[in-house]
Amino acid sequence: MPKLDHATFIDRLKGKSIDVAQLRSVYPDLNVANVADHDVIEGTTQNLEKLWETIDSYDHDGNVNTISDSPALSIAEWLFAKAVSPAPAAGGAVNWKKVAELGDKSITDNSNAHKSAIDNTGVGLYYGDHSPFHDDILRGNLPALQTQLDAMSAGNWRMVAVEPGSVAIKNTSGQAARLQESSCIGWVMQNVKAAYEGAGYGARFTEINRKVKDADLRGTVLCEELQKDGWAAVFYSPRTAEDLANSGEREKLGALNMAKAGSRVWKSPVPDSSGVRCDALISGYRDVTPDSNTEALLEKLENAPFFVGVANGGIHTFVGHNGNVCDFHWTAQPDDKNAMTENPVREWKWDTGLYMVPPGYW
Repeated sequence: MPKLDHATFIDRLKGKSIDVAQLRSVYPDLNVANVADHDVIEGTTQNLEKLWETIDSYDHDGNVNTISDSPALSIAEWLFAKAVSPAPAAGGAVNWKKVAELGDKSITDNSNAHKSAIDNTGVGLYYGDHSPFHDDILRGNLPALQTQLDAMSAGNWRMVAVEPGSVAIKNTSGQAARLQESSCIGWVMQNVKAAYEGAGYGARFTEINRKVKDADLRGTVLCEELQKDGWAAVFYSPRTAEDLANSGEREKLGALNMAKAGSRVWKSPVPDSSGVRCDALISGYRDVTPDSNTEALLEKLENAPFFVGVANGGIHTFVGHNGNVCDFHWTAQPDDKNAMTENPVREWKWDTGLYMVPPGYW
């Protein structure tokens, strides 16, 4: 039976435009109201994702990554034949290489700056939103905060002001600094912001940031937004399905099986969330020698200069670069050099999750 996969559909229509009137004249029952941009559907990744989902509703093979029924295939073939006139993206094509490089640089620079500040002054640049330091902020216990700063810096830093999400401090020489509250998702958003804004796509990051905040800072919603921009979703499970089953890890096993079936995973309880479509799957490499296919996928992931991800259904969110996951630990004190830690993807402890990889690196 003929079959069309999602990636081929997107690649063949990306950058082209589709005449809505012509489409409706041939397929009047096809609902493209949520896709159409006035008289044309422009071939942006976001539009094509919506169009694919609409066409997939005519298909019944049970796999969101493929279509094989005649009604769905005929619509796709018509689109391939009629889509014309490459439509330039506003402001030009996205430079994903620059986005990835800036994400990598942001992780390195921010981590190093925090550790260097501790080496030089005893006090770094970040504290966790579940740390004792943050607890005293919530209590309004300013003497306790100052006592902590004194212990960290041998009395060299004085607290100037407590502000939402930060604490302003000044040392005995008059040097000012600011301690920034962070968390796993806060650290991720900071580095994604640096990547997008640095490459000139600040407006898109503002939209992403709004949607993540509206969803109560859910990392899975961030993954959905990145997938709309063309990022690949790579589901990972270092343990095999058999191992998860034998350990009674039903939720993790269920997510792995959904990824294998091509289903969307981890839909969020917010409007317009449909979960994340898994573009690839890496499994079976913890405490064993991976087979050749798994090894090739791991090497591909390790060659990505920047990535974003979630673990275990969104319990934890992280960034990474060049084969290493970089976590922020929300209990970290301002003098904790291990507020951010890095671990190779092959050794990282979380059992299941998603790596979101920028376009051009998967």
